[in-house]
Amino acid sequence: MGDKKKRKIESEHRVFNPEWTHRYLFTYTRDKILCLFCQEVLSVPKEYNLRRHFESKHPDLSKLDINEKQIKASKLLKNLSGEQFFKNVNSENEAATKVSFQISKEIAAAGKSFTEGDFIKKCLLIAVSGLCPDKKSVFENISLSRMTVQQRVADISNNLNDQLNQKTNEFSYYSLAMEESTDLTDTAQLLIFIRGVDENFEVTEELAGLYSMLGQTTGKEIANQVNKCVTEKLGITFENLVAICTDGAPSMCGKNLGAVTLVEEFAGKKITKYHCIEHWQVLCSRVLNFDSVMSVVLSTVNYIRSRGLKHRSFQEFLKEVGATGNDVLYHTEVRWLSRGRVLQRFVALREEIIQFLENDSKNFPELHNEVWNNDLYFLCDITGHLNELNLQLQGKNQLIFQIIAAVKAFKMKLRLFKSQLSKGEMCHFTTCMKHIPLCKHAELGEKYSNDIELLIQEFDRRLTLSKEDDIKFKLIEDPFSVDPQELPSHLQLEVIELQCSTVYQNRHRETSLQNFCKSLDKRKFKNLRDVALQVFSIFGSTYICEQIFSIMNLNKNKQRSTLTDEHLENILNTSISNMIPEYDKLIADKKCNTSH
Repeated sequence: MGDKKKRKIESEHRVFNPEWTHRYLFTYTRDKILCLFCQEVLSVPKEYNLRRHFESKHPDLSKLDINEKQIKASKLLKNLSGEQFFKNVNSENEAATKVSFQISKEIAAAGKSFTEGDFIKKCLLIAVSGLCPDKKSVFENISLSRMTVQQRVADISNNLNDQLNQKTNEFSYYSLAMEESTDLTDTAQLLIFIRGVDENFEVTEELAGLYSMLGQTTGKEIANQVNKCVTEKLGITFENLVAICTDGAPSMCGKNLGAVTLVEEFAGKKITKYHCIEHWQVLCSRVLNFDSVMSVVLSTVNYIRSRGLKHRSFQEFLKEVGATGNDVLYHTEVRWLSRGRVLQRFVALREEIIQFLENDSKNFPELHNEVWNNDLYFLCDITGHLNELNLQLQGKNQLIFQIIAAVKAFKMKLRLFKSQLSKGEMCHFTTCMKHIPLCKHAELGEKYSNDIELLIQEFDRRLTLSKEDDIKFKLIEDPFSVDPQELPSHLQLEVIELQCSTVYQNRHRETSLQNFCKSLDKRKFKNLRDVALQVFSIFGSTYICEQIFSIMNLNKNKQRSTLTDEHLENILNTSISNMIPEYDKLIADKKCNTSH
């Protein structure tokens, strides 16, 4: 075949032939092949594609002769509005832009790099090429380059901040939770969360700001950042601030120069300070003096796992003997549940560990000591109970009196444990029941009841509310069980009237607490509603801060150590926000130009 003829054929495959308008009812407009009948756009201007679409989608029209097709095509061309066509093209571009925003949000939420957008687009094009090649041009319009994803995440974050600013103006009361930690590059990052409630008892809990503190992290510096966040970024005052929850660090809670104390100066009023209840619980657990047990457990685990060959041999040994676990666990001090899980796994594999170490030069005589093993079993059980409490305290959007109720229940459990252990009963200590002979229960029960007493005293010392707070939380949790005489005078008459109402009593039993408080008459129970709004706004813990620090470390890792503080805040805000981005508004701000 000659070059001239070959070029002619290739040209016919690329260029739209005007005769195809009358033959297949297609037209060529703005680099698009448009079906006159169904307005569908074809990506490749080949006669085969037109004929296949025409015969498969419009079989009735394919029966017309050429003259009838010409008449039909002329009518359709006259009726075809350029404005409608451009509208269809714009709709495609807007849809592609919206998908670009949605995929960018998922990239940020998954902690992936901005460059993942190119990879995702490549996968999409592979999929569409195999499944529906006629739609490939639509997918090619989705912009997912590194810079585009970065800008999309920033735009989403700004939109979420705008939504938060609108919500904060509707807050009746709000509280703050804040905590400071260092990232991979030793930059101190201050997290500030806001929890607010409006007149309808709708609770909003969002990230208010992430502030990088390059210098000192004193109470004064933290207080300045809090003031900047509240007054400048959120645009609200301290008038409706109820409480601040912190991790209890001196820079946060110092009596004279602590951040909360200095914020009180900005606010010009007293602010309630709450120490994170989860941190208190962890501190209480440290009163158990079983270092001799933990030191041997950690030494044994480290000896097995820190040597590659020995670790592999141990794993193979566990497979051979059919052990319940496949490995021992490393202990991480900063993880609240780590100690309990390490002990549980160690106890489960204790016999296998002893057997594996028999032919080894390293010797751990404590593993054969009966007293040491008994302490191990008890520590495993009581740490398991502490872990159960910790799990109850975790979670977002928890009301403070729900967390306090869990702590009260645990303190009652401890008293039950002490009473039973002093009688030689170990029914709630399953590991002890399994491994310690019954004849030893009375002797060991008396011994371990003293450790439980230390735990009770520590919980009472650290986790006992003031009488005022206790009655306030009890009032909101169950207003029908409170003695009105114990309440402040401005609440007494309202509570009496509420307790005498069978309608409200039934409603309290049948609906959620949030809906019950919402249903209270605004005029008749004005003061009671006001107290409820304040309580609903209080953070019970800084769990949400701990969770975000984990997400921060996931994003700002060794591979992304140069991630800027601004981009880091955008990623965190996009990842954890409960609000839905306003995609239509974001698209309206864009020109919807297709690229990349």
